[in-house]
Amino acid sequence: MWIWLGLVLLIVILLVVLINWRKVPLISLIIAGLIIGTYATLIVIGGLHDWRNESESERPEHVVMSFIQDMNPELNQKMQKIQEEIALADNKIQQLQALRKTFSNQSQMIDKKINRWQTLEGQLNQVSADIYDKVERAYVIYKIDEIEGRNKFSVLSKELLKEANAVLANAEATKSTIEEQLDE
Repeated sequence: MWIWLGLVLLIVILLVVLINWRKVPLISLIIAGLIIGTYATLIVIGGLHDWRNESESERPEHVVMSFIQDMNPELNQKMQKIQEEIALADNKIQQLQALRKTFSNQSQMIDKKINRWQTLEGQLNQVSADIYDKVERAYVIYKIDEIEGRNKFSVLSKELLKEANAVLANAEATKSTIEEQLDE
């Protein structure tokens, strides 16, 4: 609002100066033009900045993740841990693939290990997507409850946390089994 008020005042000043332009020295016109140009540039830059921030903050993924971080930090940590486990599995797969390139005559043994890590990674990705879908659903339920004045989110949040804990325990057990087999 203040930006528009300032712009209107500048336009009024410009109109007054233009009406009396023969009586106003040239240097005053140049200074007024520079002020108006600078002000217009700042308005454009500020508008672009606000537009970019609005478009980034309105992405559903960002809204959902901010929501879960605020409402259930423990579940958010578990979701981050699942992402770390996915990254670890991907790293192991890449290392094994590099090993297979170096020792191609042992590729059969290495391929078995790669397949196990890929299976774990796939399972973790699926669970991560499932949890995200449930968190997104919880966010929508929370917003509906907020609009209607009820509160069902805490029950759903606890269920999601239990599920994330179970997934991490399963992933840890599978990872340990794979690593033990690699040591053999």
